[in-house]
Amino acid sequence: MAESATPLPHPRLELSLVEARTRFVQLARLAGLTHQTTVVTEEGRPLAAIVPVGATQPDRPNPAAAGWIRRIDKLRAELRRQHDGLERALEEAWRELDRVRPPGADREIDALRIAHADIRGSRPAG
Repeated sequence: MAESATPLPHPRLELSLVEARTRFVQLARLAGLTHQTTVVTEEGRPLAAIVPVGATQPDRPNPAAAGWIRRIDKLRAELRRQHDGLERALEEAWRELDRVRPPGADREIDALRIAHADIRGSRPAG
C-alpha cells in the first residue's frame, strides 16, 4: 500500500547580518519565489528573518494570479495553433518547390534544401 507523500519543508538559510545586507534583494525575491526563509544572525545568534508573505498571513487564493494563468494558457494555445498552421504552410511550400524544381535541377534551391534540412525534419534530397 502506498504511503501518503509528506510535503517537503521550505528551504531555510542562515546568514550573518553583513551578508544578508549585501544580498537583501536576492533574499527577498527568493522568499517570494521559493518560500525560502532566511534567518539573519549576529555573532551566531538569530536576530531577524526574511520570510515569504504566506508565512505571516493565512493562505488565500490570489485572483490576480489565477487571471494571469488563464491569460497565459490562452496565449499558449493560440501560439500553438499559429505554429501548427505555419508548419503546415511551410511543408506545403516545400512540396510545391520540390515539384517545380526537383532535387538536382537547381543548385540554388538544392543549397536551400541543405540549409533548411534541420527545419524540414528530413535529410535533403539530391
